Amino acid sequence: MVVFFLMLGLVGPYSAIAATTPSLGAAASYGVLGSTYTNTVAGTTVNGDVGFTTGPAVAPLGVHTNYGSGAPYSTAGIDQNSALSALNSQVCTFTFAPGAIDLATDTTHGPIGVYAPGVYCVSGAASIGAAGISLSGTGTYIFRINGAFTTVANSSVTLPGGASSCDVFWTPTSATTLGANSTMRGTIIDASGITIGSTALLTGRALAFGGTVTTDADTITVPSCVAPTPTPTPTPTLTPTPTPTPTPAPTLSPTPTPTSTPIATLTPTPFPTLPRAGIAPDNGTSWNLVAMVGIFATLASLYFARRKQATEGERSAQRQ
Repeated sequence: MVVFFLMLGLVGPYSAIAATTPSLGAAASYGVLGSTYTNTVAGTTVNGDVGFTTGPAVAPLGVHTNYGSGAPYSTAGIDQNSALSALNSQVCTFTFAPGAIDLATDTTHGPIGVYAPGVYCVSGAASIGAAGISLSGTGTYIFRINGAFTTVANSSVTLPGGASSCDVFWTPTSATTLGANSTMRGTIIDASGITIGSTALLTGRALAFGGTVTTDADTITVPSCVAPTPTPTPTPTLTPTPTPTPTPAPTLSPTPTPTSTPIATLTPTPFPTLPRAGIAPDNGTSWNLVAMVGIFATLASLYFARRKQATEGERSAQRQ
């Protein structure tokens, strides 16, 4: 476990959230931006735009596309403040102990004088001593200083390992003073005022819109930077609404016409016809007469049969 923490000390602060370079907008092209710009001696060169409302006694040399308070001076001031807000809103990756800090001699953040990309927060004033510092590695470096920021004469900030002046930012809350003949890298945003000592070199920007920038035979060069590409908001992929499969209409089968059952033709059963006797007017027999004759014949037969039986009985009795 001890070895683990020692390794952390060798590689510097670690954060799961990397520092990011903000957009400077219209302020990106300015080497000097202030409400007042003071330059009283010859020899100052600014390779970049120079913005002010109250100008210098001696104009600086260099290449300027914009000079003075013309457009986009006011827009640059607004964009300076927007960039400052973006820098101050980022999470600290390392916070120094309370009090003034010499960044060149501090050992609490990691190797002495060497800084990895990140957001370094100082609760008081900060300085860079004669030994100078190195910002090592590709990434963004942000130094948020809650107080004044000074560099001593002949001090330097170097950028080994792929670091770029485009990605270095200093945001003190009190005045900034760069020592004579010092070498500075990055963008300083300080509305409290920026004073650059004699013959100093600044590869970056002195942005003090609302305050004063003072130079003295210095050389300021705005770095050529590619504006950070904003992360595009992903466009949601629209899922096409599936076209419903049409339900096939049922094929109507014709209802078969029922075959009518033929109604049986009833053939009348002929009644038996009695033989014609030739007595009735229609040459038929009068059945009333026939019936009476039949009844009479039957009664007569019964009578004679009884008579015969009685006679035989009498004869039998006489023999005995």
